Formats: sequence, C-alpha cells, structure tokens
Amino acid sequence: MRIEVLLEDGLVVAVAWAHPEEGGTFTVVGGLTRADADFVKACTDRWRGLWSGRALLAEADGPLRARLLAAGFSEATTVRSYHWSPPGAPETTRPAQFLDWLHDDGPLWDRFYADFDFKPSMTYRPTITDPSPSVVWNLHSHHRLVPDLPAELDAIVRHGLLAATEPGEFVYWLDWQHDGYRYDPRRTDLPGRPPRPGEGTFPNGDYYLNVTHDLGLGTFGHPWEQTLTVWGPTLLAAVEAELTDLLGEPVRHRH
Repeated sequence: MRIEVLLEDGLVVAVAWAHPEEGGTFTVVGGLTRADADFVKACTDRWRGLWSGRALLAEADGPLRARLLAAGFSEATTVRSYHWSPPGAPETTRPAQFLDWLHDDGPLWDRFYADFDFKPSMTYRPTITDPSPSVVWNLHSHHRLVPDLPAELDAIVRHGLLAATEPGEFVYWLDWQHDGYRYDPRRTDLPGRPPRPGEGTFPNGDYYLNVTHDLGLGTFGHPWEQTLTVWGPTLLAAVEAELTDLLGEPVRHRH
C-alpha cells in the first residue's frame, strides 16, 4: 500500500492511500480525505507512475468525483443507494451473541457454582444440588435405543424454552470451561435469522447448560453421570411429559 500525506505547517491535514488489487489488473484507491484539486492530481499521478500498466480505480461522489474526473479519470459505472425502512421498531440487540468464557459468561458461571453448589468432577456424585422444583432423567439407557436421541432431546427442550421464556428474554447456552452463547429463542432458527447457537442439550463430553440469566429455569446435562436435570415450574410444565415419553421415568424428583 502507498500512503500520501499533505502537510501544512508541519501538520498532516490530508491523507490518501492506494494499493494494487491482489490477483487483478487494477490499482485501487482506498481513500482520499480531502477533495483538494492539486492534492488529488498529485496523488493519482504518482500512483499511475508507481504502478504503470495498471488502471487506477476509485469510487467517489460529490466534489471528490469532480476532482477525479478533472485529474484524468473517466466514469466506468454509477451506483444508486436505497434505504429500506421496515415496519415496526428496529431491533436493539442481536438475535445471537458469542460469549467469551473469561469475560462474558464468567459471572453467570460464578452464580451457578454458588446457587447450585456445583462441584465438577468425573467421579463425584451428585455434581449439583438439584434445585426445587426439578426432575432428573437418565440418558445412558436410552442413548442406544433412540437412534437420534440428541436431536429429539434438543427439539423438546427448544420448544420448552420458547414456551417458558418471555418475549425478548435471552437464553444462555454454556459449555463448562469453554465459550458460550446467548440467544433469543424467538429470533433464531427462522428464515433469514441465524441458527440457534451452541451444541444443544445432550452433554457431548462436557457439562452443557441452557439457562435464563436469573437461573430461574434451565437444563443441566451431566456427561459422565449421563443425566439431564430440568428445573423451573414453567419449563417443567412444557417438557416433563415429552421427556418422560422419550427417556422413561425420572430417576430423581425434587418438589
């Protein structure tokens, strides 16, 4: 890239830059911060000489366009811009967001450790104190009986979270010791929308959580105990019957 500067009394008052197109035949003008005729002509003449044999390409409007035409450019094409104003208020948050494990979802994990007495271990049982109300199902005995258990499990939980959360409320998908996500279940997995992030509900080698920010409802997948804990009255009302049909009778209840 070639950068040109214009100085006045020792201070930079304008900058211009250009670079040859990689694999192409153009030299691309990246920017000109001042539409001064002499500055524009000096920069473009220098670039033509530096990259002779290449056409010089720029996009501009207003006074800068006029200066480029005066400096020897010719118009290749025009662009028309349109502004789309869809009905309703614009969204103020992203439907899905990446969470950095060290900075974004760390405080949520801290609260989960404290509120659920979380003791991660491959051998210690139980890993959490079951919240009230909650239901725990065994996953191991049904994994070989249901060909696509993770997908069926996730579909039930996805619909349950949609029914149990309020409009605009986010769900957090957390993976222990890894980065997680937060997402709006009403603005994901729809045409033109991002897919629901994360790896679902079935604990594929690590602890998986689907929780609301207040931890009032959610799911906890234990990869070594091979259990799924679901808590929160509204979420249980939405998924308990279907999960029992899929996984059999629960192994633990807490009312």
